Amino acid sequence: MRTLLTFLSLIVLVFIPCSALAKTSEQQAQITLGRYLFNDVRLSKLGNRSCALCHAVDLGWTNRFSKVPDINGNPTTLNTPALLNVAHYDQFMQSREGLQTLEQAILLPLFGTTPTEMGMTEPLLMQRLQQASDIYTPLFEASYHSADFTTQKVINALAKYVETIQSVDTPYHRYLSGDTDALNKEQKLGLALFNSDRLKCSQCHGGELLNTPKNNTDPLYVSTGLYGIKNKDGKHLYPENERGKASFSHKETDDGKYRIPSLINVSETAPWGHDGSVQSLEQYIEHYAAGGRMLTIGKNAGDGRYHLNKDNKISGFSLSNKEKKALVAFLNSLTITRLPAQQHQDPFCQLVPLKNKKDSPNCLPPFKVKS
Repeated sequence: MRTLLTFLSLIVLVFIPCSALAKTSEQQAQITLGRYLFNDVRLSKLGNRSCALCHAVDLGWTNRFSKVPDINGNPTTLNTPALLNVAHYDQFMQSREGLQTLEQAILLPLFGTTPTEMGMTEPLLMQRLQQASDIYTPLFEASYHSADFTTQKVINALAKYVETIQSVDTPYHRYLSGDTDALNKEQKLGLALFNSDRLKCSQCHGGELLNTPKNNTDPLYVSTGLYGIKNKDGKHLYPENERGKASFSHKETDDGKYRIPSLINVSETAPWGHDGSVQSLEQYIEHYAAGGRMLTIGKNAGDGRYHLNKDNKISGFSLSNKEKKALVAFLNSLTITRLPAQQHQDPFCQLVPLKNKKDSPNCLPPFKVKS
C-alpha cells in the first residue's frame, strides 16, 4: 500500500509541473505573437506605422515628438505617454477616465478616430493577417490552439506583450530595498526635497510607480497650472483644442485635468507635459516652483498660476540652484536598467532604414501597401 501511494504521489509530482509548463509555453507564445503585432506596420491602414513607432523601446517606450502626427500627418493634441509599467495603472488614458483594462485602452489607437492613430478597421485587419498567414498562422496556433484570426485574439496578444514592458529596477528602488549606496549624496538630498512638505512632490507622486496621490481620497486627474489663458469672462483656462478631462466630460470643473504620470524612467521620456511643451526637467521644476507656468507670447499666453482648477498643492516654493540640481539628480535615479533586448526585439526589418539603427538578425521584410 505504501509503495502504491508513493507511486501515485510521484505521478502527481510529474504531471503538475508539465501542466504548468504547458501554460507557460502558451503564455509565452501569446507574448511572442503580441511582439510581432506590436512591431508590424500591417496594423495601420496606410502601412506607415506600427505601435512601436510611437512607443519605441530605445526611447523609453515613447518617442521624441512633442505631439505625434496622426495617420494623415496632422498634429495631435497630446504627447505620447510611455508604456513602461502601464499594466499596473488603474486608469489608462491621460485625459479620459473609465478605461480600466489594457484591452480597452489598446482598442482606441488601433480603431479610434479622435485622433486617427492607426486608422485600422476589423475587416482590413483580418485581411492583412490572412495575407501574411505564413507568418501569423503558426503564431496563432501556438498561442490559441487555432489558426483562426480574430480581433479579440489580436487585442489579447497585444495586451500580453505590453504587460511584459515593466521594471522598477532603478537606483531609487534599490535604495528603498536597503542598498544605502544606490543613491549618491546629491540624489539623497533630492529625495529628501521630493518628500518634503516644502515641495510636496510626493503628495501626488506616491506609490511604487510614483504616480498615485499619497492620500487615497485625492484625485488621480489634476491640473498643474501648465496653462492659464484668460477668456472673456476673466477665467484662466487651458487651450480650447486640449482641455484634459473636460474634452470628454464637457465640464468646466475638469478643465486642464490630466492623469498623474509615473516618474519611473522620467529622464528618458523627453519632451514632457501632456502636450510635450516642456523641454527639460529643470523647466518642469521651475514650473512647480512658480506655482504654475506663465507664458508671455504665443496663442496660449497666460498665467497658469491662476488656472481655474489648479491643484491647491501646487502653491510654489523657493529652491536654490544646488537644490534644483539635487532634485534633477534624484529624478535621474528613477531611470531603469534596460529591459532584455531579445525580449523586445523587432522581428521586422525597418520600413525606412535609419543609419543609427540596426535591424535584428534574420529580420522579416516589412509590409508595404501596394500602390
